[in-house]
Amino acid sequence: MMETTSGNPAPPEYTPAGAAVSVMVSPDGMRADVCLTPPEEGGSLVTETMIWEALAAKKVVYGVDEGRVGQLAREPVYHMDIQIAAGEPAVHGESAVIKILIRTEKDIRPKELDDGSVDYKDLGVIQVVRKDDLLCEKTPATTGESGMNVFGAVMPAKPGKDIPMPAGKNTVASEDKLQLLAACDGHADIVNRKIQVMNTFTVHGSVSNSTGNINFVGNVVVEGNVLTGFAVQATGNVTINGTVEGAVVEAGGNIIIKEGVNGFSKGLVKAGGYIKSKYIQSGIVQAGGDIEASFIFHSKVQSGGSVFLIGSRGTVVGGHVTALKSVTTLLAGGRSSYVPTTLEAGNDPATLARSREIPKEIEKNARESGALLRNIQLLNEHKKAGRITPDRLETLQRSVSAYQMMAQRAAELEEELEVIQEAIAASESGTVNISGTAFPGVAIVIGAERMVLETKYDRCTFIRGESGVSMSPLR
Repeated sequence: MMETTSGNPAPPEYTPAGAAVSVMVSPDGMRADVCLTPPEEGGSLVTETMIWEALAAKKVVYGVDEGRVGQLAREPVYHMDIQIAAGEPAVHGESAVIKILIRTEKDIRPKELDDGSVDYKDLGVIQVVRKDDLLCEKTPATTGESGMNVFGAVMPAKPGKDIPMPAGKNTVASEDKLQLLAACDGHADIVNRKIQVMNTFTVHGSVSNSTGNINFVGNVVVEGNVLTGFAVQATGNVTINGTVEGAVVEAGGNIIIKEGVNGFSKGLVKAGGYIKSKYIQSGIVQAGGDIEASFIFHSKVQSGGSVFLIGSRGTVVGGHVTALKSVTTLLAGGRSSYVPTTLEAGNDPATLARSREIPKEIEKNARESGALLRNIQLLNEHKKAGRITPDRLETLQRSVSAYQMMAQRAAELEEELEVIQEAIAASESGTVNISGTAFPGVAIVIGAERMVLETKYDRCTFIRGESGVSMSPLR
């Protein structure tokens, strides 16, 4: 140590601070920035080694811009966050896409004539396909590509969601499972979200003593009438060029009645899809989808979709009309006399009943599959220990197969429940729409609320509000 002339030690020699490097990493680990602090006068300058060491200290190893490291060492920029590394984001997979190549529109509207009447004789509802015709194509889901953050950790990609082919009756998938083809000549349609090709049976005349009852796996076309006491039942669609007179007509698909229904307070017209009829008089009509008619007199009509009274007559008089979504009519009730008429929207008893049954089925399935799983686990322990007999090995294999089927059934029940719950949620927004006049004596029911009209209402919509059924002007 040096001493001054007075004998005291000299102060230590001052060393100016050199440049500093700090590294900041984004919370998601996909970006790293550096910030340079300048040296004091005479202090050491920033170097590439300093930058690399700072990155290493933060464990940044991927996506570093080496050119920028060198540039910052040669031409430093101070007190500024500068991106120095970037991760590679994962590219998530694309979900599968089904392109339907057949006509899917269910709203086959009949032509409305100049006088406001409706022509039900020109509908064009049959869509003919030939064997091996292409029905739909599938673009498969992709798995995506994984990414990596600046720490060198893999960022997994989410695979796209697969969609099963909407394969229904009389369809066949191509070898690569990307095309759905018709397995026979027939009528192509979509029922319950599946494409099906159905053969068609034609009655050249009326359903009467000369034909007996008709029960057919496919579509049915009746060129005449369906007379009282007879029945037409089909798994597909039914088209009747005449009238239904106190008969039973049931279809798994849709029903078109070009003239109308004279129910005589007996018989039944029931469809899994929509029903279109020129009129409904003293009949019982039920549809899983929409119902269309020019007028409804003293009938019990139930729709899992909406009920539309169309054309210049568009009238409901007497009876009870129920729709899950909406009822739309020009006129409702008796114009000159008090005729009890009920228009109900937002309720579907069958759907509500099924929504109560499914949780019980799910619970039962869970109990049985749980017991089966415990048995499988026990048999597997015997198998691992080498103590399983051939009979028990066969039992194990059957149990595994049964368990897999029960798991599949559980998934199907969950999906069915989800669909039904969506339908129940939609029922809360049921509406009754009057484009003309609703006369006194008409009862409006929305959900659990009921309102009986004591005066006439013009051009209005009835909905369920907080205090019951309320009315607003028709938009």
